[in-house]
Amino acid sequence: MLKFTVLFIFSFVVGFAQTDSLLVKAEGKDVGNLSSVNNNGNISRKEEKTYSITIIVRNIRNKEGVIRFKFYNDETRFPHDFGFLKEVVSKSSVSGDSLRVTFHGFKSQHMAIALLDDENNNVKLDFGWLLPKEGHAFSDYYHSAMRRPVYKDFAFVLNGDKEVIMKMRYY
Repeated sequence: MLKFTVLFIFSFVVGFAQTDSLLVKAEGKDVGNLSSVNNNGNISRKEEKTYSITIIVRNIRNKEGVIRFKFYNDETRFPHDFGFLKEVVSKSSVSGDSLRVTFHGFKSQHMAIALLDDENNNVKLDFGWLLPKEGHAFSDYYHSAMRRPVYKDFAFVLNGDKEVIMKMRYY
């Protein structure tokens, strides 16, 4: 059991390791345009429809630090170090034990979202003796197994505006 716990923790740390502090803002981000040729042979730009994702994070244990979101898709599947988008949100907006945040500008695609409750804002997952001191959560999935979560566990298809529930897990 200890071997599996240590393996899970190591795998989880690798999945959340962040080596830079570059933040990509999702608010209002247009993630792509399509070009097409009309009947006259002229190229016209056609805007690809984009959607928003409202994330509700539940069971946050305090207002210290930040929440670090990582967005994954079929090209950058979990546990890719950076995902296709990283976003950091202050916990100052936490109401009770919940946080609600909306990101805009996502095209229709397969996606998954993971987060780290970085309570001391040091851009890494901190550990006690063997288990993490800080919490984590996944899109519409509560991870309770002693194995690393895999992309298909918390992936979804974005084909319209979506609300995602992420329930925090602390050890």
